[in-house]
Amino acid sequence: MDLFVIMVVAYFALLGLAMVFRKKTRTVSGPWWFLLRAFFPNWQFFHGLGAAPRLWVRTMGPDGQWSDWRMHFPRKTRHPLQWLHNPDVNLTLSHQNLVEHLSSDIQDLPENGDIRTYASYRLVTRLAKQAAMAHGAESSPLSSDDPADPRSFQFEVRLLFLPNQQASLLLQSPVLPWTA
Repeated sequence: MDLFVIMVVAYFALLGLAMVFRKKTRTVSGPWWFLLRAFFPNWQFFHGLGAAPRLWVRTMGPDGQWSDWRMHFPRKTRHPLQWLHNPDVNLTLSHQNLVEHLSSDIQDLPENGDIRTYASYRLVTRLAKQAAMAHGAESSPLSSDDPADPRSFQFEVRLLFLPNQQASLLLQSPVLPWTA
């Protein structure tokens, strides 16, 4: 039997064993459960209707001027071939799932906890930088309010309440250097 298959079976066996001995609470937590989240999406949208977390980014140019906040929730056009193979939309959904995991971690954060120590925060920071790069690349230099040579960036996670589209700030990152 292949070593990879043995390791995957052992991983799920350990998680199953941990599930048997865990406390009976609504929230699943702990370092081993965080590893399991990589295999499954965030299913909290089944708990009821409410706010949807969205990622907003902005950049600062060499002159110290900030761009406007831009929501990063790209919608892709669909084609019939995507019923068979759909990597772009799957990647977009995984990005949104990551933002939802960060939102969940923020809401479950202990009173004196630091969200910057969580893997979901570090991953969303990277996603925000990629989103800021994408926003700068897709707009023309003449009409863009994004700086052509950014020095810093910042992101926010906002809860967007539908249908009236009011947003509530959940997290604002510190100003992050572009080179980091």
